[in-house]
Amino acid sequence: MKKIIGFFGGDSQVGTTMISQSIAECLKTCGKQVLLIKGSGKYGEEFMNGDGRYSLDDIKANIISGKVSYEDMEQVIIESKGLFVISSVRNPFTSKYYPENTYEVMLASVADEFDYIVIDAGNDANLGLMISALNVSDSRYFVTTQQSKAIHRLIQMKKNITQPLGLDGHLIINKYMKDPALFLKRDIESLCEIQNASMVPYLEYGWQMEMEGRTLMHFHKFAKSIEQIVADFEETPKKEKTWKKSFA
Repeated sequence: MKKIIGFFGGDSQVGTTMISQSIAECLKTCGKQVLLIKGSGKYGEEFMNGDGRYSLDDIKANIISGKVSYEDMEQVIIESKGLFVISSVRNPFTSKYYPENTYEVMLASVADEFDYIVIDAGNDANLGLMISALNVSDSRYFVTTQQSKAIHRLIQMKKNITQPLGLDGHLIINKYMKDPALFLKRDIESLCEIQNASMVPYLEYGWQMEMEGRTLMHFHKFAKSIEQIVADFEETPKKEKTWKKSFA
């Protein structure tokens, strides 16, 4: 059974896209074949320069019909920086029309091609895309910052959605600073009722990296924190293997 890892934001701008793509890059360096799905429902939220020709929109009708073939998936999966990627919607106004079994239907024909499938699920719990990501993920990571708004939105998501569905997950505190004026790790763990949160340090270069189409993985402190998260499900880094994809 392949491992599907979903990342869910407590709010916009908490860094869910940065975290999920960095995790995918880290897994790739471990020699894993990784499919990264940009499923936030928002256009342009990615740290790589794709050509923008293909996205979830191209197979939406097939998803709604419940029939997505291997050939359909070949159409929308692109290769970028050693990762295999499905870009997010081109028109965010149509993202609400994706059904709550989107990823189950999409991945049925191609899941065995990859060691890991990483889903950037965004932060909009009203979208079928996020509900599908919650249901299909083997491991779930909820991303917040030390901001009160992000924490309380995450608490509401847990109370209204994940707990009723019987779904649990891990907590990532992104952009973390040891500032007594902010909620600290133990405070956030207590409020969210999630223990052993992972912390990713604050770096001031996030906007610059977005403009350059890169993640923060070349910064040692950031990369080390991402590697510690990956160690939760990928214990031993292995030499990178080569697999020639059939995706055109």
